[in-house]
Amino acid sequence: MTSVGSESTHLVILRGDSASGKTTTALALRAKLGPKVALIHQDYFRREILSNDDRPQRSRDASILIVSAARDALNLGYDVILDGIFNLRDYSALFERLHNDHRGQTRIYQFDIGLDETIRRHAGRPLSKEFGADKIRDWYDGWQPLPWHDETRIGSDISTEDLVSSILQDLCLEQPPRLATKSE
Repeated sequence: MTSVGSESTHLVILRGDSASGKTTTALALRAKLGPKVALIHQDYFRREILSNDDRPQRSRDASILIVSAARDALNLGYDVILDGIFNLRDYSALFERLHNDHRGQTRIYQFDIGLDETIRRHAGRPLSKEFGADKIRDWYDGWQPLPWHDETRIGSDISTEDLVSSILQDLCLEQPPRLATKSE
């Protein structure tokens, strides 16, 4: 075991199908976490950094680079948000090691909004011009929980603002809303 980060660093993993709200949540969360946050998008590594027509190999290679970048950022004292589909085949074991090695708080959320909602959301994205509903159907995995961790399941009924607030509460960085008592 190689310890990573510190007791004060936070690692948030947002995983799930395309168009489920991961990136929107990651960007909103980053704005709330403070000035020293590393936001690591899986799509950037798979589409921009790596060039390989062998899609499974590119996914495996991206997983190694992404987890390495997360480790380095945590060791530099950054809070880290990982955002991506993060299939079980390529990421489960690497994430388990990262989770076990991280000295700070780690929270993992999987977006599970259903195929119909995924297609509806995708239609409103700029990427819908590059690939359509047929590709979304082909790529759709649905709920695939990590076998080693009880991650939080995120449905389509929660707003980004409420989800970000919930994540901050999970990290003990925001207090839950205080209910007024009868004497107030």
